[in-house]
Amino acid sequence: MRVLSSLSSLSSRTRIAAAAGLVLVALLSVVAVVFVHQRQSTAQASGPMGVCGGPQGKTIITLVPPGVTLPVKIPAGEPQIVATVNGDPLSAEALELQVAATLANNRQALQTAQQTMPGGLPPNIQAQAHEMPNQVRHDALTRMIQECLLLQEGKRLGLTASLAAARAFAQQQLHLIESWPASNTARATFEDYLRANHLSVQTYATDPRIVQGYRDSLTMAAVRQHIEKGLPADVSPQAGIAAYLQHLWQTSQVHVFLPARLGW
Repeated sequence: MRVLSSLSSLSSRTRIAAAAGLVLVALLSVVAVVFVHQRQSTAQASGPMGVCGGPQGKTIITLVPPGVTLPVKIPAGEPQIVATVNGDPLSAEALELQVAATLANNRQALQTAQQTMPGGLPPNIQAQAHEMPNQVRHDALTRMIQECLLLQEGKRLGLTASLAAARAFAQQQLHLIESWPASNTARATFEDYLRANHLSVQTYATDPRIVQGYRDSLTMAAVRQHIEKGLPADVSPQAGIAAYLQHLWQTSQVHVFLPARLGW
């Protein structure tokens, strides 16, 4: 199955997102382009967008990444609910917000790289920067399903982060960002993000959307740590987490409604 075969290839992105989440919680989809690592760190400062929707499939986190305007365009034929994970719906709005964020980040990353690497970009980086919308959509939905599975597993294992821990971590990360010089492009991206979402440094760490994003990210990190602790010595964390995710996917009720012509 295409979905399950993609889990292994996406596991490295999942681990990158988890590691980055311990510094800044993921907002934008992780773009595997090495030359924008610093920029991505700040672009990841909001929280997952709509991971495991509510009973009516409402987006839990409605935050706008830099370079994206609302409302996001929903392609013709895309259902309002693009997937369900053990009954939890994932919305088209949340998916397309991630797609738009990734494409916007790719465009900016490519422009920055072209300015700083006049000798030309390596072919693999060019390919990643020019990823087509359907591939981005497939990867984004796969990642959303994986994150939902991890959050559900966190609840089952009693590893869901507390609101107090999420608020404290949000404040800690805000202090980190404020320590960067004003000329830092990553800090500028973060400030653009604050403006786009009508936030300020005073309200950032207490905004319910931000706190929920950090709570989800801390929970997923705790589940990954739990998985790693139980791995045999000869199994790498990357392979172990990929296998665990594949098992969760296979043993869960995952239903995808996204049409093949839109990337599934």
